[in-house]
Amino acid sequence: MHLTRMKKYVEAAWTVEKEADFDLRRFALGVLEIAKDNLQKDGELVAAAFIVTSSQIQCVSVDFADHEEKTVAYEHLVEAACAAKALALVTCNDAYWDNNASPEYLEGYYPGKLAAEGAKECLMLTVSGPAVQTWCVDVAYERVGNTIVFGAPAESFGDEIGFLDNWRKGSVNTQ
Repeated sequence: MHLTRMKKYVEAAWTVEKEADFDLRRFALGVLEIAKDNLQKDGELVAAAFIVTSSQIQCVSVDFADHEEKTVAYEHLVEAACAAKALALVTCNDAYWDNNASPEYLEGYYPGKLAAEGAKECLMLTVSGPAVQTWCVDVAYERVGNTIVFGAPAESFGDEIGFLDNWRKGSVNTQ
């Protein structure tokens, strides 16, 4: 399965055969460690996703310039995952994080609110799919001079992920 260029938002970077002993959780945590290394070296993170099928892993670059384009890019990513009959989708993004997101706070949410309020930056790793319970790992970080100081990872299970609305939650456990 090879993904062709879908407009300017989603493009296949590479594809490898999935090993027989593939472990989704271990793979996703490896993606997070590489993202941390890249952020430390480059000072920024290029959004990436991995489409996991029964036989392959495909790395996909996700390109967007703003919140509106991000929504469109992730719609294309979900379409590509569905077309590939993916078992799981692993995404890793740079985002803003607030650990006090009460229902009242979320009611007043708008794109860019966390950045405007000076929320912490974080790496957000998400594993989801039609047969996978959604699993997220957020790692808050601070920029101190020329270095990045990472906080402890915070895991959550079963969350709704706005950019992945069309990607159904399932029941296989990733814990």
